[in-house]
Amino acid sequence: MPERGQIYYLMGASGAGKDSLIKYAKLHSNRLKSIRIAKRYITRPPDTTTGDDDHHYIKPAEFDNFLKKNRFAMHWMRHGFSYGISKKIDTWLDEGKGVVINGSRQYLPQALNNYPGLHAILVQADHHLLYERLKTRRRDTSANIKKRMQWAEDDMTSDNQAATFTIINNNGPLKIAGEKFLAILQRR
Repeated sequence: MPERGQIYYLMGASGAGKDSLIKYAKLHSNRLKSIRIAKRYITRPPDTTTGDDDHHYIKPAEFDNFLKKNRFAMHWMRHGFSYGISKKIDTWLDEGKGVVINGSRQYLPQALNNYPGLHAILVQADHHLLYERLKTRRRDTSANIKKRMQWAEDDMTSDNQAATFTIINNNGPLKIAGEKFLAILQRR
């Protein structure tokens, strides 16, 4: 039986670049050994104008049904939407594969409780970059962007995290942060 796999739990403010790092890893998947990327189920419809969203859209009633049937390994609420990660990750972990999860900083304590060995990765970007990225993606109203910016600020000052984590600074070209992310994934 193979050694149990590793979870790589990405977290960070909206606009920090978690999705961009995951796309970068997918583009360079030939350099990654036994890594799987977990899809998120989200009750927010995908953004068809930019094509930037990479998740399974699920209606709220269907999400609740998945919860009742215990089909999620992880689930949380954030920004008015429900997020879930399929139990498929447990199969991959049992097969010895590494699993990348686009997670939530608020959910980290629960994730650590359920998966004590997970590798938490905090993706950060300067405040002005977060604002510009949120504005550019055109998914949020000005009021929502202000809320997300405040949440980002609150997240940075929160001391409720019980974990140490690797920090990836995503202020420059994606290649720099992307290569740091790949190096983390290649250590397995």
